[in-house]
Amino acid sequence: MIKEPILKLALSVYNNQGVYALLLGSGISRSAGIPTGWEITLDLVRKLAALQGEKPEPDPDSWYRKKYGKAPEYSILLDELTNTPSDRQALLRSYFEPSEEEREQGLKVPTPAHRAIAKLIQLGYVRMILTTNFDRLLEHALQEIGIEPYIISTEDDLKGAMPYVHTRCYIIKLHGDYLDTRIKNTPEELADYSEELNALLDRILDEFGLMVCGWSGEWDTALRNAILRTPNRRFTTYWLARGTPTEEADKVIGHRRAEVIPIESSDQFFTDLLEKLKALEELEQPHPISTAIAVATVKRYVPEPHHRIRLHDLIHEETELVYERLSSGKFETTLPSISKEEFQKRMHLYEGVVERLMAMLTALSYHDDGANMHILTRCLERVATQPRHSGLVAMISLQRYPAMLLIYSAGISALVDERFQNLAALLLRPRFHDETRREDRPLVTVVHPWSVFSNNTYKWIPYKDAERRYTPVSDYLFQLLKPVLHDYLPNERQYEDVFDLFEYLLALTYVDAEGISWSPIGRFGWLYKSRWDESPMYKFINVIKKTSRHPFLAAGFFGGSLTRLVEIADAHQEWLKEAVRGWW
Repeated sequence: MIKEPILKLALSVYNNQGVYALLLGSGISRSAGIPTGWEITLDLVRKLAALQGEKPEPDPDSWYRKKYGKAPEYSILLDELTNTPSDRQALLRSYFEPSEEEREQGLKVPTPAHRAIAKLIQLGYVRMILTTNFDRLLEHALQEIGIEPYIISTEDDLKGAMPYVHTRCYIIKLHGDYLDTRIKNTPEELADYSEELNALLDRILDEFGLMVCGWSGEWDTALRNAILRTPNRRFTTYWLARGTPTEEADKVIGHRRAEVIPIESSDQFFTDLLEKLKALEELEQPHPISTAIAVATVKRYVPEPHHRIRLHDLIHEETELVYERLSSGKFETTLPSISKEEFQKRMHLYEGVVERLMAMLTALSYHDDGANMHILTRCLERVATQPRHSGLVAMISLQRYPAMLLIYSAGISALVDERFQNLAALLLRPRFHDETRREDRPLVTVVHPWSVFSNNTYKWIPYKDAERRYTPVSDYLFQLLKPVLHDYLPNERQYEDVFDLFEYLLALTYVDAEGISWSPIGRFGWLYKSRWDESPMYKFINVIKKTSRHPFLAAGFFGGSLTRLVEIADAHQEWLKEAVRGWW
């Protein structure tokens, strides 16, 4: 049982990426020296009193009410104290923007909390912010790392606003922005929200979990009521409390069944949360020792028929663990947008999740004589199953990346020692349920580089000059899988030949399955463009032609027909010449 609430929160945020919204109050900016809206209003009252030669202390609010018969209003005070819009903005900036001296003292600039929150947004853990603050410290922290948030700060902004599902970061400044005189800060102004803002809040508070920080719940009646009227408890609410929560906060905590987490400061908490999330990401990477043990166990079980059940259970358990991780919230596809950095991070996360299973299947495919080939097929079909079918096309397609890594690594290792039954278990037998077509298809038709990487995302491959390469995904996989396959292909030239031959056989299998000329093109497309008769692909086909019953055909490829293989290979060669004609 997890005793520290922050650990539970970190796990929940980690496994439910983008599900939690932040509700930030003035406490988040307190260490930056930013005054609250009410503190600014009282200071404006003092300035007004000074101009009239009066002393409003010790209670500027009472002085103003007694003198004018109403509560002090921010916009009216500004009109009294300034003559032009420029004067008004200059006065407001003095409260929110640092002087040179303040900047040197670290005041009125983003705090560690603001920068940690910005990083959480960049990493995709948070994308919805509700704030009662007028300052722009969070916006500045986001801009420092190249993120421009979508901001709602006035009633006008609500009209025709971008749906938050289509944005990377959505900030709703509930009480306005400091450069707009319509900000809300008096008890009367905070008592009600517009119908439009209430409708938006109702949706957000129903659809998101909450992390509340720096908000007392004491003065903001409309916001408090919005939370209290929302019945949602599908995601936990976490109340980050510095000291004892107010009576009003207790009502909200009780209604949302919130977990209260005592914190020293917002700076300490968000910095700590970010570090814990990074630590969880690192834990996803299988330990080298555990991977080595798993591979050694596979090698020990493969040659012994009495270990058949143990081998099945070993691979099955690891496969289910991988699928569970792939189905978690950290691989959400309904993102508003994706950047190159986020795309590459997602790729590396997938690689980490599947690393140990990839090593296990590579060993199985190399050492097994075909007796356990059904394990390869079942494992591949399970990992290729897409947990999500809506969202960004690029992210939906990338869900098949782990399966592609398994096909490549295990397929190449099968070719090393001509384990064609195992190769068939990877390229021929697996099926994929296509939700779009509502039919089962050969897995090889949807799990290949040109399908997994779509919408120009091949340009984002973490490989030097990817956007200028003809086959960047293939080039990247060639380098990525080299250490995985080193024990089976230590010779560099042999590794190149087997890698290229595998991609070629994948392409021919694709053509045979789809009945079309087009195929995914691997490195072989440009590497042997002008010297095909020197290629390992040419030599492989020639060997089969000279063999009466080659094991490759006996394994089921091309229906076991040499004629069919030769026809498809010849037609593909003609198509390939045209497809790569413009390459260099």
